[in-house]
Amino acid sequence: MKNRILALTSALIVLAISLCSCSLIFGDVDEQGDVTVAVENIDGTYDVFEVYLENVENKNEGANGILEYLNAKDDGLYLEMTDSTYGAYVSAIGSIKEDGASGAYVMVYTSVATDSYDGAPTVDYNGTTLYQSGVGLSGMNIESGTVILFRLETNPF
Repeated sequence: MKNRILALTSALIVLAISLCSCSLIFGDVDEQGDVTVAVENIDGTYDVFEVYLENVENKNEGANGILEYLNAKDDGLYLEMTDSTYGAYVSAIGSIKEDGASGAYVMVYTSVATDSYDGAPTVDYNGTTLYQSGVGLSGMNIESGTVILFRLETNPF
């Protein structure tokens, strides 16, 4: 009987910690400033969208709120997002779309280095170093001046 009570208590503690930590996965979003969202097209050109943070209503979910704003604005940005156990996932944006047959997927890069990881690949965007994101869209921190880049990549394996 004591083992069952101990097991139940342990399970409840783990559940409570899990629920509390979920609120910590959301990135911070500045109240004011601007953000650049760029989509690298197959031909190497970019579709660029400027977002003023004052206009974004959902500031509780990092970059996800920025994409929701752009999608609702209906300014020509094509967007397909899927919810997964890891949060929102971009399967298509602008002119690029994942392709399971070829192994192509949409990768996210950010100018906020703290949202990346040690040894992460980098790309240059207009003289700014962008880091492969190590967090999901909802976990990304959005500061005034942040650049978020979406590009199509393939698995080298």
